[in-house]
Amino acid sequence: MTTLTTVTAALAAGCSAGSSQNGNGGPVGYAKDGTFTFTLPSDPGAIDPYRNISSINEMGSLVYDPLVNVTPEGRIVSGLAQSWAADARGATFTLREGVTCSDGTPLTARQVAAALTFLKDPKNQSPLYGLLVPATPFTVTGDDTARTVKVTMQEPFALLLQTIGRTPIVCDKGMKDPGSLATSSAGTGPYILSEVVRGDHYTFTRRAGYTWGPAGAGNDAPGTPAKVVARIVPNETTAANLLLSGEVNMAAVGGADRKRLEARKLKHFTVSSTLGELWFNQRDGRPGADPKVRKALTAALDLDELARVSTGGQGKRAEALVANDAQPCAANNVDGRVPPHDAGQAAALLDEAGWTAGSKGVRSKGGKQLKVSLHYSANEGKGNVAAAEVVSQRWKDLGVSVRLVGDDRNSLTRAMFETGDFDVYWAGFKLNLPHLAVPFASGAVPPAGQNFTGIRNPSYDRLVAQAARTPGAAGCKLWNDAERSLIAAADVVPVSEADIPYFLNKAEAGTEGWLQIPIPTSLRVLR
Repeated sequence: MTTLTTVTAALAAGCSAGSSQNGNGGPVGYAKDGTFTFTLPSDPGAIDPYRNISSINEMGSLVYDPLVNVTPEGRIVSGLAQSWAADARGATFTLREGVTCSDGTPLTARQVAAALTFLKDPKNQSPLYGLLVPATPFTVTGDDTARTVKVTMQEPFALLLQTIGRTPIVCDKGMKDPGSLATSSAGTGPYILSEVVRGDHYTFTRRAGYTWGPAGAGNDAPGTPAKVVARIVPNETTAANLLLSGEVNMAAVGGADRKRLEARKLKHFTVSSTLGELWFNQRDGRPGADPKVRKALTAALDLDELARVSTGGQGKRAEALVANDAQPCAANNVDGRVPPHDAGQAAALLDEAGWTAGSKGVRSKGGKQLKVSLHYSANEGKGNVAAAEVVSQRWKDLGVSVRLVGDDRNSLTRAMFETGDFDVYWAGFKLNLPHLAVPFASGAVPPAGQNFTGIRNPSYDRLVAQAARTPGAAGCKLWNDAERSLIAAADVVPVSEADIPYFLNKAEAGTEGWLQIPIPTSLRVLR
């Protein structure tokens, strides 16, 4: 399966004006200066990639560019940098001439270096630290005369292009006044943020003179929209209806409404996505701090059943934390490492952990009942809600008092990265490269780090440290062994994955190969 499908072969080949196909296979033309509207299930908040990770994907890519881009097939091509040289010890990026920020000022090498210097300091608490910006210490300098940005690693790090190279760059204006990013943008991308109506929509307006997209792509090709609108539509059925009526051009619909959109023969591309994972809070005083409890709660569940429920029968059991089969280290890390479904064994493990059955059906230990707050994302479709309800019921059958809590994106972020007030999270992190799991599974808990469940797995930490400085197949083996140590300890349990279809009406679009986000310069509006 490819991780990116550009919706028409003509677009993938660089089509000429007016030669596309509509949803029924008939010829249509490109619209001039049209509006491309897509849906989001919830409002991600300020489009500030250095402080709000939820805003990076569909919307952030419209206004912020990285140093290098990725093709549909996973090949690295130019972005802000026209050329580069990188190995495990460091990288040098040579910026394109003529790149400007949204306020018209030139992008300089020193600006890029300043942005990366901000991100690499853990005191700044950016969610990109440890994700797209390595936690391995490094220095970065910018030479405006040579237009070069030089990164020097303190210790070898094998994934520099996949991390620093893919980091969105915020221009000087946004770095000096981050509060301004709540209602405006300060990037080099093909669009600028022009209107914000919280909870309803975000509007982006095309910039003039943009020529530094993937491999030098511009934003003036026939059919390129003059405006892009992100419309907040929490209900997937509503999104499907808006798509069919032509009020929106693109929507991700993976649930029950998928079949009626397919029946109408709407074009679509798919994005591999992890839909369901169990993350156990292991901080002091939480039941999940005991590995026997984590394994008992896992053994009480029929993961095949959960996979069917959470994906609406459209997906399968997850094989790893990363669902993207085209990522370089794809492997099955789950088989033989997750406790098999066995209610009797689950009960025995809780008995061993000291949680004994009580007179009212709820287990207790030292006079304290076994209570679990199970949180889930309420905006990920009906299947996700149904799966959380199944988990809750199976644990109640085991003698656990369960409080089920549905979170939107903002309350999810608060629970995970601010309050830490949860016991288990049912969520899919949608990781696309193995190193992206590291800050969530190691290091300090928030606010000092991103390890929101407080995982302490020495084997994982040791293997990750080796993998980070080991290139190629040997490095992939280490990354997979590290992930397997997490799963074997029931620190996190991957459950389900599916190919989520993005349907289009009177439009074309594609997504890139790693992060699997829409490529802004691929958007087209059809007449």
